[in-house]
Amino acid sequence: MDNNHSTTSAKGRSPLLSFFIIILFAFVGLFIGNFIGLIAILPYYNFDLTQTMNFISNPMQDEMGRMPLLILQGATSVVSFIISPLLYIHYYEKQNSTGYMAMPFPLWPSVLLTVLLTQSFMFVNTPIIEWNMNVHLPEFMRGLEQMAQQQEQYLKEITEYVTHFDSLAQLFMGLTVIAIIPGIGEELLFRGLIQNKLSAIFKNPHIGIWLAAFLFALFHFQFYGLIPRMLLGALFGYLYWWSGSLLLAIIAHFFNNGFTLIMVYLYHQDLVSFDIEGTSEISSTVIVFFTLLFGSLAYYFFKFIRHQALQNG
Repeated sequence: MDNNHSTTSAKGRSPLLSFFIIILFAFVGLFIGNFIGLIAILPYYNFDLTQTMNFISNPMQDEMGRMPLLILQGATSVVSFIISPLLYIHYYEKQNSTGYMAMPFPLWPSVLLTVLLTQSFMFVNTPIIEWNMNVHLPEFMRGLEQMAQQQEQYLKEITEYVTHFDSLAQLFMGLTVIAIIPGIGEELLFRGLIQNKLSAIFKNPHIGIWLAAFLFALFHFQFYGLIPRMLLGALFGYLYWWSGSLLLAIIAHFFNNGFTLIMVYLYHQDLVSFDIEGTSEISSTVIVFFTLLFGSLAYYFFKFIRHQALQNG
């Protein structure tokens, strides 16, 4: 189960050099994307740059700022996670990006297995999320812990603000910016490019998967969500490595983010009583059940892909 991109580099260049070039492309894209996003939201503030910058520094001060914040985030993500990696692939690797999306196995059985795996893993990850949220650093790292707690609280508040949708239109915009774009872009960057290069550098796909997952988690700047997000990234990484298709990792990423957003929306609209963000509501029996289910599905997925690969020669 080796994918075609894991051990190759542009015209024989060092995979280590390629790795740093990928990071450079992403950071340049981040800068340009932020600039484009800033230009895009200027009309919301009557083209007043000072007012716009005040909004960016404290978006929750504006009761109507949810949409411009989503636009800013969407523009940044599209440029840094989609356009920049595609430019790297086409102009540096001299490859066709469609090769990353090739699906050599039956699509719908693979998609169904991917969705079921991701859904069950969301329950498996629940106690790890709760544990990570309550981690305490040693006393000599008290200052760092306080900074991490403040950052966590700020990110929690801004996440609640931006995902408290008032209409279906806002929900669809949120799904686009928080589920579709990251599902495509972050998988293209972290799995399609970074994971492949790290696998080539260390000549070991498992090291590549876990290091890419760690970088993926680190990128989100949430110490109190680092471990569960790294495990999620590893799941995406193994889906990609086992299948050889980035499409399944993208679907898993989209489903994870999209399902959570929809459940949050339904909860805020009083259409469901289950708060998906309230991890303590899930019993240990349910977690054990889904852990066993996840293990069984992962084993079956691996066997299914292996069987399909043997049939395809």
